[in-house]
Amino acid sequence: MSKPQLAYWDCRGRGYPIRFALEYMGVDYDYFVYTQGKEGDGGESTWKHQKTRIGLDSPNLPYWIDDSIKLSESRAVLMYVIRKYKPSLIPSNIGDLARAEMMEGMLGDIIQNFAMFIYTDQEQTKAMFENTVPSKMSVLSKMLGGKKFLLGDEICYLDFLVYSTFYMLKAYRESLISDHANLVDYMTNFEAIPAIAAFIKSPGYVEGPCFGMHSAIKI
Repeated sequence: MSKPQLAYWDCRGRGYPIRFALEYMGVDYDYFVYTQGKEGDGGESTWKHQKTRIGLDSPNLPYWIDDSIKLSESRAVLMYVIRKYKPSLIPSNIGDLARAEMMEGMLGDIIQNFAMFIYTDQEQTKAMFENTVPSKMSVLSKMLGGKKFLLGDEICYLDFLVYSTFYMLKAYRESLISDHANLVDYMTNFEAIPAIAAFIKSPGYVEGPCFGMHSAIKI
């Protein structure tokens, strides 16, 4: 049986929350990187060539292929691998799960406004970013409080996405994190998890770019 495969562009983007989860869970998988700058070549190794040839119902990146299971859409992939390899990362307590989903909704607003600004660098999207993201970061900081991770001493499925988003926000403007001491501690705690620390030190880990080559602002 071949290894499952995760594929994404040559940036962190929506692929790294999934990579963090896989590394944390100790999954043996292959990671295939599509190079955005080579898409114009149209060669067999490009996403343009492969997207309609690998059996995805909705061709998109990232994708996950695990024998007969072929998935795209980043959240679907993240939740599939967690349910398969370590379902305890999904809170069993209905209150904790609701709290995680509430924070996930807020994080979605942050990601949407952040990405729109990064990819356009226009006054309108910058204003939306400034009017939305810093205040929501303050709310997330208040919700985190003194906890080690989002829900307490143990990580949950959402921590992989939250850390990855915080990393990109910090790369753009460090004060979005450094203005909140508990968010600094949160990132430090995540990076100190043995499996995560080992991944960060590995040759396959990349610090950037955070977004694709077509982004107006490069981080």
